[in-house]
Amino acid sequence: MTQHPEHAGFQVSNSQPLIAIPWDDHGRQGTRYFTDEAEADAALGSDVTTDALNLAGAWSDLDFDELVDALDRIRHERTPTPPIDLDR
Repeated sequence: MTQHPEHAGFQVSNSQPLIAIPWDDHGRQGTRYFTDEAEADAALGSDVTTDALNLAGAWSDLDFDELVDALDRIRHERTPTPPIDLDR
């Protein structure tokens, strides 16, 4: 990682990850950036993992077949997103 003191930014090589973690401290919000996965994981703490695992079971009371049918119905009721032109 190279830092440029005259700029409010930094650069990383294409092979290096850039991990953004949003934070909220009593209404004050921002984003912390990491280039090391272990440091990003440590910044998240174990509460995030517990919350994610709890979220995974949040829909356990739903009937799977009904859920699939509802998602399929929603998909067919909506207008598809037009193709994205990447040549611009």
